[in-house]
Amino acid sequence: MAAPLGVATPSPTPFQPRPLSPGFAVSLQFVTPAATLALASPIPSPLPSATPTSEAPLEATPTPEAIADLPTPTPFAPVTPTPGLIWVSIVPDTPTPAFLPPPLTSAGAGERWIDVDLSEQRLYAYEGDTLVNSFVVSTGTWQYPTVKGTFKIYVKLRDADMSGPDYYLPSVPYVMYFYKGYGLHGTYWHNNFGVPMSHGCVNLRVSDAAWLFNWASVGTVVRVHD
Repeated sequence: MAAPLGVATPSPTPFQPRPLSPGFAVSLQFVTPAATLALASPIPSPLPSATPTSEAPLEATPTPEAIADLPTPTPFAPVTPTPGLIWVSIVPDTPTPAFLPPPLTSAGAGERWIDVDLSEQRLYAYEGDTLVNSFVVSTGTWQYPTVKGTFKIYVKLRDADMSGPDYYLPSVPYVMYFYKGYGLHGTYWHNNFGVPMSHGCVNLRVSDAAWLFNWASVGTVVRVHD
């Protein structure tokens, strides 16, 4: 609205800063307007969504290949025994060895000696090169293997107590020691013959050990091998 006539309009007085009193300080703070912040930090645009494309799968489907015709197997012809060859029938309790071990140099003609085959878990009783008897046995386990070599029986005991760190066996029958604490003897505490079971001795059935005890003597050679 215009000022009334006859009234003088005062001229605006320029702003004069007020002097500060001693002991006062001025702290200036610069505030960024919200609009400026919005321009400084623009809102990111949303990422475009991936549009599936009809591309080939990662793993290609294998193409079947032609398989060559396999040769037709030829049946084995039956084996006909040849005269003069030795055919061995394997019987668990009374097997016949496929070959005789070489005679011992210390054994004379007809001399009795004992052969212990660790791989077969069998004991053979010979007179010279003639097989007299054979028994299934149990020798030492891998932890307590039976000693190998050629020895002689140095003592025979009708029965004896045996003990070790983890066992005690009273009145073990028909004991024949051939090297230190290694011996041939009857066994009443297990019936798992044909499998290594002992702490190093050669375990026999009690009846087999009785036969061997009466057949062998002190000085009879005992050969132990794989």
